[in-house]
Amino acid sequence: MKELKISQIQFEAKSTPFENAKLLKKYFEKTKKFIPNLICTPECSNIITNDTNYLKQKTTDELNCPIISMAKIYAKENKVNINIGSLLLKEKNKKKLVNRSYFINTKGMIVKRYDKIHMFDVNISKKETHRESDTFKAGKNISLLNLDKVKIGFTICYDLRFPNLFRKLAKKGAEIILMPAAFTVPSGKAHWEVMLRSRAIENSLFIVATNMCGTHHTNRKTYGHSMLINPWGEIVSKAKSTPKILNTKIDLMEIVSFRNKIPAIFND
Repeated sequence: MKELKISQIQFEAKSTPFENAKLLKKYFEKTKKFIPNLICTPECSNIITNDTNYLKQKTTDELNCPIISMAKIYAKENKVNINIGSLLLKEKNKKKLVNRSYFINTKGMIVKRYDKIHMFDVNISKKETHRESDTFKAGKNISLLNLDKVKIGFTICYDLRFPNLFRKLAKKGAEIILMPAAFTVPSGKAHWEVMLRSRAIENSLFIVATNMCGTHHTNRKTYGHSMLINPWGEIVSKAKSTPKILNTKIDLMEIVSFRNKIPAIFND
């Protein structure tokens, strides 16, 4: 596969998995004219809130997740690959939740799972602190998928601040790295674009960054500004702060071209 058509869904998540499953299905339907090979959604696609008790009460496990069920059927019926950027899910007999990315293929099968490695434990301001490690179990393994001879690497949100993860994925052959996120507004304004472009430039590959936007349960706000960046660090497509579908066609031969110009990926 030399060319890939990608639809990125930037949306404003509602407060329950069932509402978000309905909402995402509507967005999936809207990509049909473009006929994408891959649809991407943000982090926290099933539920987003600052209230951990509410989160634990409303979220499900994988088997009962309405978004997974809907996405499997949609992928199979429409012969499209779907990356559910991340879902916040319960696991059997475990106290902590997982923040997990899913890749569903054109047959409606889950072919890859990736658990977020770096936990978002930060003090952004006096009013805004996050302690993801209190509620979530961190992943340990990097994750790559071979899709019709295209190697795709997985990351989630806070992983963006750890260049070594991207380097490892690139060294293992990743040509595209998926970056679903629910970036906060202050850190989004300050760092989102510059870090995304840096990761693309450093590794001469495509970054598909799909962010949540808007105001959610408990007044939690996310930054939006989803974008797709080419291996030269140029922004090919970009959304603003409101819901949007970005449809982009990428040429994977650009990776070879840019790596021939500046072969830094091969020099360390």
